[in-house]
Amino acid sequence: MAKDLDHGTVLPKALHTVRAVDTATMIELLGETSGAAKPQAIEILAAHLAPGGTHYVIPWPRRSWEAPVEGCVSAVMLLRMSDGALIMRGLHEQVPLLRFQQLPKTMSSWEEYRTARRARGIRRDLHVWSRDHRHDHSCKHPHCLEERAGHCSCFTFLEDLRTARDRPAGLERGSAQEAIRLLMASGFIEIRARSHLVEHALADRETDAALRHLKQMRMIANLCHNLPQNFFPKRAKARERLAIESLRFHLRELDPDDRAAQWVVRQLEAQGFDYVRVLRDRIKWRHTR
Repeated sequence: MAKDLDHGTVLPKALHTVRAVDTATMIELLGETSGAAKPQAIEILAAHLAPGGTHYVIPWPRRSWEAPVEGCVSAVMLLRMSDGALIMRGLHEQVPLLRFQQLPKTMSSWEEYRTARRARGIRRDLHVWSRDHRHDHSCKHPHCLEERAGHCSCFTFLEDLRTARDRPAGLERGSAQEAIRLLMASGFIEIRARSHLVEHALADRETDAALRHLKQMRMIANLCHNLPQNFFPKRAKARERLAIESLRFHLRELDPDDRAAQWVVRQLEAQGFDYVRVLRDRIKWRHTR
């Protein structure tokens, strides 16, 4: 992550580290960042952070046309919310350099790499999370009660499609098309790996283990065999709508006993894809409670 793909500036090598902080430290950083929000907004945000959660500060290359802030480092903040969601706040928050260097390094290089890669796939920001949070009637914060009053209690399927149409064309990280590609790649890799496990299980005469692996392979094959047709249309927006419909179909219930849906969720969460926005409304309400 030394350089942003879209006209980004190169970061010094000393800033290629991701810092994991607790909630108290993150609240302090939110108040110290350059151009910080109003104290009331920070107070509301702090009330919705996970009390024992881990948050991340990731140095992020600034755009080439943005003027640097002396004594500050451009960074992205990944926040763990009270409902378990991981969201992105700000793309170029200006964190004081000395304050950033004082944060302890507690992550391995591999953990830093995975966290930075995951951050590039997170499209759910504070605004989108707040919009979905209106469905959470268990939150009794005064601000949330006031915001919930007068708003529609649901977001329709047409609004979700309108959001997909408004996004720029192309296969950006976080799009439904990229999620479908991820599912196909993960499915092919897992089927290949499990085929070797079946071979070893049969050689050891462990029939039950071999049947379990074959059952998992069949489930993944059934899940992925219709996904390639989502890329047949020539128009990017048409491909995106088909990809959204495929994700909606596979995540139509999200029951713990639905092995296929749970497999899809694990693959998407591992790469930081925000799949909540494509859920059916009745499932979205239950998921955000």
